[in-house]
Amino acid sequence: MSFDDQISRKATGSLKWDRYLDTDILPMWVADMDFEVAKPIQDAIKKRIEHPVYGYTVAPKGLDQAIIAFLDEHYGWKVQPDWLVYLPGVVTGLAVACRAYCEDGDDIMVNPPIYHHFYNSHEDKRQQLVKVPLHKEDNRWTYNIEAMQAACHAKMTMLMMCSPHNPTGTVFKKSELQQVAKMCAEHNMTMISDEIHCDLVIDRSVKHIPTAVACPEYADNIVTIMSGSKTWNIAGLNCSFAIISNKERRQQFVKAAHAIVPGVPPLAYTATEAAYREGEPWRQELLTYLADNYQALSDAMTRLPGLKLQPIQATYLAWIDASELAMDDTQGFFEKHGVGLSSGEQFGQAQFLRLNFACSLDALNKVIDRMEAAIKTL
Repeated sequence: MSFDDQISRKATGSLKWDRYLDTDILPMWVADMDFEVAKPIQDAIKKRIEHPVYGYTVAPKGLDQAIIAFLDEHYGWKVQPDWLVYLPGVVTGLAVACRAYCEDGDDIMVNPPIYHHFYNSHEDKRQQLVKVPLHKEDNRWTYNIEAMQAACHAKMTMLMMCSPHNPTGTVFKKSELQQVAKMCAEHNMTMISDEIHCDLVIDRSVKHIPTAVACPEYADNIVTIMSGSKTWNIAGLNCSFAIISNKERRQQFVKAAHAIVPGVPPLAYTATEAAYREGEPWRQELLTYLADNYQALSDAMTRLPGLKLQPIQATYLAWIDASELAMDDTQGFFEKHGVGLSSGEQFGQAQFLRLNFACSLDALNKVIDRMEAAIKTL
């Protein structure tokens, strides 16, 4: 696999690239990689489409087995097949969880900055979000347990968390997860742990621990949502899964999803099974390439005054503090200079930017050059 290849995505209906259709702006915003999908996944899809019927499809037993084996090998997590609930997306899982476990008048806690769909997965006429920001310890974003405890009350029934964290890239320590789980148990709060980036830890000195593994005594209180979509670049196929060990909570979740959540498409099941069964060599190459890209970006940021790259441990999404530029629209400024970034405003920190570095090094260098040229105009 050559991650240096620059694959044109023009005329493919790409959400990422079509935002800037017929412009020279380089899109570095949405969490979608520009790398060719692993060969085993491509081969599996080709084989499946040889069968000429693509009707409603249930998850193949082989998929259960592939996911369970992967989770056991990499995280020591002994998942049972009946714990798995398949979904067409992680965001769908967040919305289902809000409907399954929250009543009218309940509050839901989130920790900004955070992936923007955490702000709109609930029903705003039925529940209210309580935002308790992360804080920094030793130059690393993490939970402010004291502030979270202070925000808890009788109608605070759920915590929606992101681990590893998007957009700060934090891989939470076991002790941090245990503190959060203990707090949720004390206040009878269901934990929804979005772990879609768990297989994208680029800092080899740390290791992701699933929340339910870090806190086995609280596992029945935890709903974990995962997907191979980000890791293996198959997000457009739409397959994720919830892991719910508690039978009652699982039944509530399935009931809430009934009639409003479509089934997973057949090719998505096929691709996901191939990813978990045969995609590990590609994933390891990917992690090395992403780490090298992040280092190149980090080195370049030292010559870009007004921008401070935040240290990240996971994801391919750089979190950049642009507050020193003191602009009303920092994202728009760089867009005018040919770089399409995500505004930090949608994550809860307006003076930040998010940059997707899952692209060829050549493309990343072009982005860096344009950002440097833009700053020199100030």
